[in-house]
Order: sequence, then C-alpha cells, then structure tokens
Amino acid sequence: MTGAAAAQQPAKTKRPIKNPPQFPSIIDLENKDAQKADQQADQQGNAPGADAGGQPDSLAVAVQSLANELRALGQELRSLNIRGQAQIEMLRMTRVDMRIDYYERELRPVRDRLTALESDELVLRQLMTREGLLAQTANMPTLNREESMKQLRMQHEARYRILQSEQERLRKLEADLTASLKIYQNISREAEQKIQEAEETLKNIESSPQGVKRQ
Repeated sequence: MTGAAAAQQPAKTKRPIKNPPQFPSIIDLENKDAQKADQQADQQGNAPGADAGGQPDSLAVAVQSLANELRALGQELRSLNIRGQAQIEMLRMTRVDMRIDYYERELRPVRDRLTALESDELVLRQLMTREGLLAQTANMPTLNREESMKQLRMQHEARYRILQSEQERLRKLEADLTASLKIYQNISREAEQKIQEAEETLKNIESSPQGVKRQ
C-alpha cells in the first residue's frame, strides 16, 4: 500500500535556481588560471629579445661605433690623399722654381746687354749730329772738313745699324725668355695655392669631431 501510494503521487519538478552559486567561477576547480599564467610566461619567454637583457642597446652602440670607425677611416684616407697631392705639388713647385731660376739667369745678361746697347745708341746719335761731327773733326788734320765729317757720319751709321740689329735680336730673345718665365711663375703660383688649400683642408679635417689626429 505504501508503494502504491508513492507511485500515485506525481513527480515533483525542480524549479530553476534564481541565483546560482558563484563558486564555480571563483574557485578554479580545473586550475585554469595557473595554466593561463604558464602560457603567458612561455609566450613572454619565447618573445625575441626578452632573455637578451640589454642586447638591443648594445647592438645600437656597436653599430654606432662601427659607423664612427668607418667615418674616421674615410677621413684618414682623404687626409692621405690630400697629403699625397700636396707632396706632388711641392715637388712640382721645386722643379718649376729651378726653371724660374734658369730663365732669370738667362735674362739678366740679355737685359744688361740691352741696357749697354741703348747707351751706345744714345752716344752714336749724339756723334752723328753736326755739332758732334764738328767736335770730332776739330783737331783732325784734314783738307776738307765736310768730307771728313761725311766719312765719320757714314762710319757711325754703319755701327748704328749693327747696334740696332743686335738690339732687335736681343729684344726678341728677351721676349721669349720673359714669356717662358711668366709661364713657370704662373705654374709656381698655382702649385703654391694648391698647397695652401691642402693645408687648410687638413686643418679642417683634424679640427672636426671625428678628425684624424696625427702626431
């Protein structure tokens, strides 16, 4: 009878719980938080540069140091090139100075001779005047003074023509020597200017922050 009564009673339906317990989300029964923490730690451990400490900074310093070394090497090569060119110009100027001395030595006697010929020309011109001829024949024993003066004048004119020919030759020689001298003087000035420019460039390089310091 008891069993029949129990069978006749309808089955009680379970009502939904309005406020389900929160402990499943508070208490991590499956240790999910620990797993997430381990995963994050692994990801951070596998991240590039994480275990390198200060490697990125060290790499930047090394790259900057290498760039400075390359810049210094470039300036050193440039300095060597400039010094080489300056030495070439100095050698060139030495040779040019020797040529200048040669042409100056050649010009000196030519100009001295021209000066002497100009003086002789003035004397001859004075002797060929009538007053000069009269003075030359004043104490000369002659029957015809005019004829003697004429002969003297002809002698002076012949000498004067020789003198003019010599002057013309020497003036041409002087012009050639002077032209050559000016060419070598210009070359010497250009070489000297290049040497001064090289010295200024070297001073600027050595005074720069990455300048090449030489003893």
